[in-house]
Parts: sequence; structure tokens; C-alpha cells
Amino acid sequence: MLHYRFPGEDLISLSGDFIELQSFDKQGFIITDFNQRNKYIWSETASPQPYKASPPFCIEQADYLKQATQLIKDLNKGIADKIVFSRIKHSALENLDAKLLFERMLHTYPNALVYYFHDTSIGSWIGATPEILIQKTPTAYRTMALAGTKLAGEDREFTFKEYNEHALVTEFIEGQLRQIPGAQLKVSDISELSQGPVTHLLQELTWQMPSTVLPLLLKHLHPTPAVAGLPQKIAVQYLSALEQHERRLYSGIIGRMKEGQEQLFVNLRCAQILDNQLYAYVGGGFTADSDPEQEWQETENKSKTLLQLL
Repeated sequence: MLHYRFPGEDLISLSGDFIELQSFDKQGFIITDFNQRNKYIWSETASPQPYKASPPFCIEQADYLKQATQLIKDLNKGIADKIVFSRIKHSALENLDAKLLFERMLHTYPNALVYYFHDTSIGSWIGATPEILIQKTPTAYRTMALAGTKLAGEDREFTFKEYNEHALVTEFIEGQLRQIPGAQLKVSDISELSQGPVTHLLQELTWQMPSTVLPLLLKHLHPTPAVAGLPQKIAVQYLSALEQHERRLYSGIIGRMKEGQEQLFVNLRCAQILDNQLYAYVGGGFTADSDPEQEWQETENKSKTLLQLL
């Protein structure tokens, strides 16, 4: 079963299962893992597949801080400009009511893609993500550069570190889009976007392109520095050695592939449901100016998107 609602649209509920894709050549509700090695599309006629999973690895705070300290040292040595270090937070709540949590998310996050599915091949996941990767509007394509985090309502200005982290994301996306012939790229001024317990720095980018360019653009654009780091390839390689858990669907692509109505999000603020337990996936962007304790607290704040509704 699959339940989802795009911002400003009605709730959709479908029976079926995900089936694997080789490329983005079909239309429907799609989802990928972090590095796009596995791509799936929802099929109402799919045959159920056996699925068994063990609980994902959840790092302890002391170990996280130790790894974060080494990561910052490596960044100061120039290994990369930014690395997004993620972790998994386990909810101790017994007998999770996923349907009730989903209903609360629908009301709490009207401007996010909210979804819940149980699939026999990739398991059960739930999420509310505000970050648009690519959206087709009547006049152009649109994306978000979303980075830098503080508590919603926190009485302080964004720091230099947070502005720098955001600038790296914007510059990378802008560089990719400028390679499209005739893109007519436009970049908005910096604003703020509040989504539940946190507020981010935001810039919107719009451009023109033929729809046939979309699959190639997805390959080069994602994972962006907002979820991996910069340079992209170095960040992905570093994370494969640093993170002791598999990201699976966290920070992958999720949304709708439909001619003229494409609406794809980055799968943030999401959780895996396993044996009636919730495993929330969260991450934070590290630069050379990061502080391990503050980064830990940022992931705690981001996890509240889901956990405060339990």
C-alpha cells in the first residue's frame, strides 16, 4: 500500500508494490536510494516479494562526536569543502501507530511531500520532505538550494558557517544548470524556510530545458551538496567509509515522473518502520568551521520533524 500527498493536492492511496527500474523511462510514483543505484516505481499490479531486514545501525553520541571530530580535521586538511554526515535515531516507543503518525504529518506539514508505504520488497517507510529537487511549473523548471539549519523561532542570525554551507549548495546547483543550452537560469535572493522544528536558508532556481534532458540532469545533480557534500564524488567516497549504516532511501529521490507534471523531492525527514519501531534518518552538513556538539544537536532537532508527532 502507498499513501502520499503533494503540497496543495489531494491524498492518493494505491495498492500494489514497488518494482525496480533501470532508468527513468516510465511514468508514476518513483523512489531511489541515496546514490541512485536502485530505482523503483510503484505498480498496482506488482507481485509481492519477500522482505526481511534487521534493525539499522544507530551510532552512540560518543562515537558520533569522535567521528565528527576526525571529519572536521580532515576538512581542515582540505579533503573536501563539505561533507554531510548522517545517522539514525531510534524511537523507543512501543507499538507504533504508523497510520496515526501519517495523519498527523499530513496536518502538520501542508507544504511538504508526505508519504507512507508498506512494500514487500523494500519495507515500510514514512516521511515529510520539503526539499524540491526538480519541479515542472507552467513556465519553467524549479529547484531549491536548501541548507543551513537553526531551530524554528530561535532568536539568532544564521552564522557564517551556515551561510557558507548554503552557498556551496547554491553554487553547485547553479553550475550544473548553466551547462544546459538555453537554460535562462534565474536565482532568487536568499530567504528562510521553516518546516516544523527547524528553519533553513533557501534560494530558488528556475530554468528552461526540454523534458528529454531530465534523466541526464538527475544523474549529475543528485546527490547535491545538501545531502552528500562537495566535491560530489569525493564526498560520496568519504561517506562510504565514514558512515556505518546504509542510507537506503534516505536522501534519495522521491516523487512523480509524469510528462509536464514532474515533481521530485529529496527524501529528507524520513524514517524506516521495522517491527513497529521507528528509525529516523537525519544528517548535518560539516565544513571546516563545524562544531561536533552543535552538529549532533542539529540532527536531534531535525529528528523532531517525526518524533515530536509520536
